[in-house]
Amino acid sequence: MKLIFLRHTTATNIAPRDAVRALTSDGEWEAQIAGAGLAVLGIRPAMIFSSPLVRARQTAEIAAVKLSFPGAISELTELANDYTTAELLHSLQPYRDASEILLVGHMPSIAEHVTQLIGAAFVEGFGKGSAALVELPELRLGAGKLVWRKSLADLVELA
Repeated sequence: MKLIFLRHTTATNIAPRDAVRALTSDGEWEAQIAGAGLAVLGIRPAMIFSSPLVRARQTAEIAAVKLSFPGAISELTELANDYTTAELLHSLQPYRDASEILLVGHMPSIAEHVTQLIGAAFVEGFGKGSAALVELPELRLGAGKLVWRKSLADLVELA
């Protein structure tokens, strides 16, 4: 299984609550670029999951268009911050036969998930719109291999 982690793109700082912060126009453009870059890298997710927060959902929706994803985007509470990687893996168990899954979430949890999945020192460098591909032969902590990590600037060059 391949898990592709994508951090949400730029969101407004003005909102009644953090959970409803929406993407800015720059964030919408960044999500298009991130999706286009992932498409050039050959990403073809069988499923796309998003954190329940608005900015992650919007990023997932925009990227899905660029990826020509035909399915529905599902929310996964465990992609919000304050959930452990073990909890995320448990929530992915029903989808363990999927070849590729795109997971759209937040910092610091994305870096923590990648770090725990590959069993390495803390993986830094997840700016907004950054992505990483982890190959997992089984849904288990430390079983993964980091194939690549791309910044938004890297994805811009590909798109």
